[in-house]
Amino acid sequence: MPIGSKGTNSPLVYGNQGPLQQVPVTLELITQDTGANTNPRRLESDEGFRSAVVARAGGVATPLWTIATVPARTAGQITTVYTLCIENVTAAAVTGWLEIAGVAITVPFHIASNDSVVIDFVAGFRIGNFDINCNASVNGVNFHIVGTEI
Repeated sequence: MPIGSKGTNSPLVYGNQGPLQQVPVTLELITQDTGANTNPRRLESDEGFRSAVVARAGGVATPLWTIATVPARTAGQITTVYTLCIENVTAAAVTGWLEIAGVAITVPFHIASNDSVVIDFVAGFRIGNFDINCNASVNGVNFHIVGTEI
């Protein structure tokens, strides 16, 4: 009879080790939540930021979240934006967007006269280790971002 086969009256045998035994397996259930990596409110509290409200000025992109703004972005850390607020205080409809080094990283958002929009990036908009500028079709449009920096 081949090794490992079972005859009519013999237990299953593997080689010369005798009958195979079933060993109970116990898995420990972790019930304590330390909050590390599982509590989004704790992550926001520990690593979150709010930029200052910045108005686009001078006809060019304006620093919004950079190592030179107050509050300042921390160089070397990854920025993830969760909320973008754009306020249009002008008398005409405008568009507003975010930029990195002169390149738009969001689509232009259209804002009616004397109105504002709040854009939520539910899963987070990972920017990386870059300075963020705001830009608009006219001066005087206000921007504000909220996110985390890790």
